[in-house]
Amino acid sequence: MIVDSEIGKLKKVIVHRPGLELERLTPENCDKFLFDDVLWQAKAAEEHIIFENVLKEHGTEVYVLIDLLSETLGNKKARHWLTDRVITRLYNDSTFSRELKDFLDKLTAKKLATHLLGGLTWGEMGEKPKGLVSETLYHDDFVLPPLPNHLFTRDTTCWIGNGVSINPMHWKARQGETLNFAAIYKFHPMFKKSKFNVWYDGSSTETAMPTLEGGDVLVLSKDCVAIGLSERSTPEAVETLAKTLFTKKSKKQIIAIEIPKQRSSMHLDTVMTMVDHYTFCIAFPCDTIRSWSIFPGDKKRELIVQEEKDVFKAIAKALGEKKLRLITPAGDEFTEKREQWSDASNLLAIAPNLVIGYERNTHMNEKLRKEKIEILEIPGSELGRGRGGARCMSCPIERDKI
Repeated sequence: MIVDSEIGKLKKVIVHRPGLELERLTPENCDKFLFDDVLWQAKAAEEHIIFENVLKEHGTEVYVLIDLLSETLGNKKARHWLTDRVITRLYNDSTFSRELKDFLDKLTAKKLATHLLGGLTWGEMGEKPKGLVSETLYHDDFVLPPLPNHLFTRDTTCWIGNGVSINPMHWKARQGETLNFAAIYKFHPMFKKSKFNVWYDGSSTETAMPTLEGGDVLVLSKDCVAIGLSERSTPEAVETLAKTLFTKKSKKQIIAIEIPKQRSSMHLDTVMTMVDHYTFCIAFPCDTIRSWSIFPGDKKRELIVQEEKDVFKAIAKALGEKKLRLITPAGDEFTEKREQWSDASNLLAIAPNLVIGYERNTHMNEKLRKEKIEILEIPGSELGRGRGGARCMSCPIERDKI
């Protein structure tokens, strides 16, 4: 398994088809779970299956998260590893932690996976209270919170070269995702028999690690990675990851890019994505964005950090190009803001010059076609309301070299 670019032919990818967790969203709790509105789960799942089929039709092996997690939980050691960590994170060593463990131990692997992704209520446990925690619970209180943001498999883990970063997530509502993915990478047969590095492991310690999310990570080439400094990915995490990648000689350069810390540009891939060898789709003019190149250090410094005057010139140089081709939004100011909100530039390249994006972004898609970029359109009337596009909803684990 190796991912050394954003555009090499996509061979294998992990996605999450919307399920029980979206049914748990209500007008009262959707903000807590980082959603702007309540999504129609059945329609979202229907649209996601179309997305999966487009991937399959173009030669990509698609792995669905609940299947991988169910297969992982068939392993008794994996089941205990995961449930112990999930329960400890939520309830420490309370009496209720033992009540919950006893209940989860009786579930089938598929049912356990369903609740680890979709949440579990006290009423669904059907248990009689045995301690103060359970005495205070109401029928519809979550004892395991749903994880609706698992839809965006790109963020929780991201592959860089021949290894993966298992990311500690910024928001509490997403932190449970890290453990689910970590269990899959540690115990699932497909990964157990594969040799790969873990560059950054947000599941490995009880101490909070600097946060990093995969939507901020763009693998530009076999030698260079761009990482967004967003609300969710910190400079401390970028430095730590850079040191590991340099020590293992996986990468020679990191380009750190500061992006606006706002909802409409939550990750770097909502601002820019790579769609061909030297072509990028960008959501809005980026002339004032600050950036820095990071290189392996010398005897005096662990890392050499150089501020760049122009982020696109820095990227072009790293790619061995004189200049990049930048595809910018089309239409008036209202159109640009509306389509950026619906992830017009959050495109998933499945081969050079071949990308997947939402059909609703008509102006951006027309601009792409004029620039000779082939776009495979998928519906996004419900999926798009989750604030993530095709790139957000995919975790590539293998691409062809380019």
